[in-house]
Amino acid sequence: MESESHDSPSIANTSLAPTIKDASQLLEQHADVRDSVQQRGPSRGFAWFQLWAGLMTPIYIAVFLFAFSADAGTAGENNPGNFSQTSLLIVPILAFSALATGARERFGIRTALPRLIWIPLGVALLGMFVLSGLSVFDVLYPSWLIVLVALTVLIPLVAPAIVQLVRAPTPQNHAPTAYARLSRPVQITTAIMGAVAGLLVASGTNVIVSMLVMLAALAGIMLAFVLNESPWTLPRAGYEWGWIQWTAFALATSTLFLFAVLNPLSVSVSPAVSVMSGIAVFAIMLVAAALPAAAIEEPVDATPLAAEPAKVPAPAPDAS
Repeated sequence: MESESHDSPSIANTSLAPTIKDASQLLEQHADVRDSVQQRGPSRGFAWFQLWAGLMTPIYIAVFLFAFSADAGTAGENNPGNFSQTSLLIVPILAFSALATGARERFGIRTALPRLIWIPLGVALLGMFVLSGLSVFDVLYPSWLIVLVALTVLIPLVAPAIVQLVRAPTPQNHAPTAYARLSRPVQITTAIMGAVAGLLVASGTNVIVSMLVMLAALAGIMLAFVLNESPWTLPRAGYEWGWIQWTAFALATSTLFLFAVLNPLSVSVSPAVSVMSGIAVFAIMLVAAALPAAAIEEPVDATPLAAEPAKVPAPAPDAS
């Protein structure tokens, strides 16, 4: 009896000792948590998004000023094409603002603009306002001012994104990216966005159609900001979108901007070309809605790594 009682603690201690397999699993989990903690900061995906957003803003400013510049001969004219230009420019930039809200939520990044960015941005917006006023009153100004205003925004927005893209940490475990289909509400929302963009392109200089489509689009965008928690909103679409969907949106937006500058350039587009271009835009967004996006990574739970307190075996009863 006495020998058995002395052997029992050693047996218990042996059963508590971790095996090589358990130690390997703990090391792998520790690496996952380390990569997850590193990705709490700005990731490469967020850096690419910031670069895309940094290009979107100055391009929009340049297209807006060029489309309504007096130098192009459109200011002060009662041209029905001017209203179509307005719808081609306002709708995509407002939609992008709502989509960007959801994208930032996906990356978990909420940053205030530093002084290095918001001061040039404010100066550029002021310049945009002044040049727009000159266009309204048919005051000619050199075209290089448009380039200067756009560059004032481009440099402070794009340069930090490039630096962040270079410095962003790369996960050490190169696991293949998992893809998942968009949720049904986001698929439908993406298809509706394609339909709206396609109608804006196809309507051409038809003021009535452009006005109705723009009013419907603006109502939907405003509703997206009110119904913040609904899965049918643009922020939710931006939250789930992957690079395929963002590329499709970039192509659709580029087409809208292209048609916005055709009228100032006195380039006549036939109704057939407008309709075919609108159908192409809708088809691109429809395909993007059906394709999968990178699965949203859930944060790694570190609780399994917490070592359970070792159970100290009770002392063996004294045989005496």
